[in-house]
Amino acid sequence: MSWSLLFLEAFVVAVVLILPGMLASRAFGVPFKQSLSFGPVISVFFLVFMGIALRFIGVAGAYFALLISLFLFAVVSGLACFLRFRGRSAFFDTDIASLLPYLCALALSVPVTVYLFVRGIGLPDNFLQVYDNSFHLSVVRSMKHASSYSILSVGSYLEAGSEAFNPNASAGFYPAAWHIVAALAARTFNISVMAAINLTNFVFVAFVLPLGIQSFIAVITKDDARKGICAAVVTLASTAFPWTLLYWGPVYPNFAAYCAIPAVAAVFIWFMQNFEVSCSVCAAHRSVLVALFFGVVALVALQPNAVFTLGILLVPSIVACVGGLLERQLLRMQSISIKFAYHVSRGFVLLAVAIIWFLMTRASFLQGVINFHWPSFTYFFDAVWRSFSFSFKENTSCILVACLVVLGSLCALANKSFRGYFFVYLFSAVLFVVDATQDGFIKHFLTGFWYTDQYRIAAMVVLFSIPLSTLGLDFILGKVQDAFSASDGIDCTSKYFPQAFCVVLISCGLFWPESVNPAVSNYSPVGFAKEVFNYMYSINDVDNNLTSDELTFLGKVKQIAGDDLIINNPFDGSVYGYAISDLNLMYRNFSSFGKSETTASREIRYGLDRISYDSVIAHDVKQAGAKYLLVLDYGESGREGADMPGYQRSGWTGIDSVDDSTPGFSLVLSEKDMRLYSIE
Repeated sequence: MSWSLLFLEAFVVAVVLILPGMLASRAFGVPFKQSLSFGPVISVFFLVFMGIALRFIGVAGAYFALLISLFLFAVVSGLACFLRFRGRSAFFDTDIASLLPYLCALALSVPVTVYLFVRGIGLPDNFLQVYDNSFHLSVVRSMKHASSYSILSVGSYLEAGSEAFNPNASAGFYPAAWHIVAALAARTFNISVMAAINLTNFVFVAFVLPLGIQSFIAVITKDDARKGICAAVVTLASTAFPWTLLYWGPVYPNFAAYCAIPAVAAVFIWFMQNFEVSCSVCAAHRSVLVALFFGVVALVALQPNAVFTLGILLVPSIVACVGGLLERQLLRMQSISIKFAYHVSRGFVLLAVAIIWFLMTRASFLQGVINFHWPSFTYFFDAVWRSFSFSFKENTSCILVACLVVLGSLCALANKSFRGYFFVYLFSAVLFVVDATQDGFIKHFLTGFWYTDQYRIAAMVVLFSIPLSTLGLDFILGKVQDAFSASDGIDCTSKYFPQAFCVVLISCGLFWPESVNPAVSNYSPVGFAKEVFNYMYSINDVDNNLTSDELTFLGKVKQIAGDDLIINNPFDGSVYGYAISDLNLMYRNFSSFGKSETTASREIRYGLDRISYDSVIAHDVKQAGAKYLLVLDYGESGREGADMPGYQRSGWTGIDSVDDSTPGFSLVLSEKDMRLYSIE
């Protein structure tokens, strides 16, 4: 698999995600520019909806049915656009010049993503060897094999017949919209699961996020092209988002959901702006409410906490819209002053938001998320500095971004239209400080919707800072324009050159790949992120759970075992064998198991070595259909996966105790400390 071919496939995926949803968005009445970014969100919703529907009605070979339905969705959406706009209004309700920021965003995001992400991870098939990724890899592989794409039935054992050896009782709901896109890409282009995941992430960071930011900036700045170009420059400049979410966890679903948030927010704000002007929902805009509902459902299907992030981002617009309506009602009372009505109406809306927040923290279905605990890691003043400098947790400082945000904050405070976005950013920064320094009730009350995870909170801070850094860069360009506008003898065209030069200069400062001073380690945020990608995605990393030798050994195991079931200890690195080498493994995830584990699985983990004289174990193995046992760390007192969450050595004694002389097992393949046994 070459990157050049993968780039072509990524472009195809981007078009397939954008086009059907864009046509549907326009048919619903969303403006053309907003529909460009909202398109992927609607397409994701459609894939999720059809995945559930096809599973519910029991369609075999859902892959082809899903692709055909997506094609028909695009055709029907196109016909709906034709009928809606024929003879009444233009499909392209904007001028070409206003699309320049969108083109600039893509022109910058694609090469930046290529340099940072593509060159950072190395080969298209490279992957992260961390706890959460075993689940992501296995789910995508299982979806690809089983042609099952329902988020209501997600798991690593979706294939027919796997219920006989599935260690857990059943599959269930999981926000797997991102997994669906990756599984469809893997099946369509016949590429590895790892390459499909990298392709999907490339599309979201290089296309979905920049387009969404452009639409968001366009609606809050009234289509200011210069601010749009500024947003294109700063969108990918911080390491905490999107880059950190691509190697920490990895929390791929949260990463994809955050990439989609700006597009949904843009349509919400556009709708509220129109509602605020007309004070009513006209027939032409009622359909937009349906599209917005679909957008929120898509965010839930990507990662539910994105809805709370979206809610915070929309607070300024909600306060302005709903508060304005309340203010007009209060002013009908002759005894109330304008100033009093303004503050009371806005305060009432904020109080309502706070009450909703409180009620959601008490919701029973969210308690498992809210009570999840990531411990604090620093003290107050250090957390404030980390938030200010955009270093957050384990990142290098983004000083230039921080300076732009400070400058943009001053501009926002001076402009009533943008003031609310400063307070949104400030609130998110407070959330990070609380999350980084506290461990009690206040931590879970404020940050529990995001698992009290400092990385996700940091990503939210960066997302909310983009409007401010945009204003900061726009302020600089404005001053440059004013300085050269005062000069005589300069034609109008030439006056744009200093601004263009300034944009190039600041872009170089934000994305310069190496440290200005070699003695200062990791001075460049871009260089830091690329080094981390290179380290985390390398198969030759000494800290890897699965080594390069073991990867080669898995290929040989596949040639011998074929599709026969193989018992394994996932913590020795074999957990990746299902996704990488298509081994039919019994244990496909790192897991601490629990009440949902089957009795047979528990007995095999604890007593497989007794198979020759324990009839219960022999029966369990026979019922599961297991033919082989795979061991990658033979004779080792410790293993590479011993530091993985959930690992308990005592929980795998039945598998770990098997050696070359254990009755009931015959050695089939042996290299160094790697073994494949046939079960007699």
